[in-house]
Amino acid sequence: MTDRNSRGPAGNQVGPAENQVGPAEVNIVMVEDDAIVRSWIQLSLRRTEFRIVAEAGIAADARELVHYLPDLWLIDYHLPDQLGTVLLRELRQDGVTAPAVVVTASVMHGFNELVRQSGGQGTVLKTGSPSEVIGALRAVVAGRPSFDVRHPTRARREGVLTPREREVLGLVGAGATNAEIAERLGIGSETVKTLLARIFVKLGVSRRAQAVAVAHERGIL
Repeated sequence: MTDRNSRGPAGNQVGPAENQVGPAEVNIVMVEDDAIVRSWIQLSLRRTEFRIVAEAGIAADARELVHYLPDLWLIDYHLPDQLGTVLLRELRQDGVTAPAVVVTASVMHGFNELVRQSGGQGTVLKTGSPSEVIGALRAVVAGRPSFDVRHPTRARREGVLTPREREVLGLVGAGATNAEIAERLGIGSETVKTLLARIFVKLGVSRRAQAVAVAHERGIL
């Protein structure tokens, strides 16, 4: 375990956070790599019942903070080393039962469903107001799910990959390039790009690594 003055990548603090002003009844572990966002959340929670007892900037360090036994986890979706939903799913598998809210910077199609499937109880947009953050945290601590309605709901059949799309995604997961996928499947490189674009839309992601991670989360791969 690192001490309170240790720093993770890009200066991210790992370990106990600075004490806040005001009552402290609900202890939070925050996993967020952006120092500006961390500061914004800390300021938003001042003089509330919430206290950030520990912070981490990457998923690997977050696992070291389980022993704090927080009342609530606040986890960023786009962490440098892993998707926040993957971290959350692994925490659940390890027996961590404290409720969790996942934070993201932009509206994402099907994001609420993804977080719910990963074991989360709420979502918060970084573009929201402090009152929205506090309201979401209070609802979740009280046992009420709080999923931001600005994330469009996934349609019933949306997210279902075709057999060809599964093939392409499987090869992406194996580290194949677009050219290698085209050669392996006997299709053109432009077709590969089109299939990848469809996969990204269906899974609500923007990068290859995210697509593979989300597909594993949902049992697609």
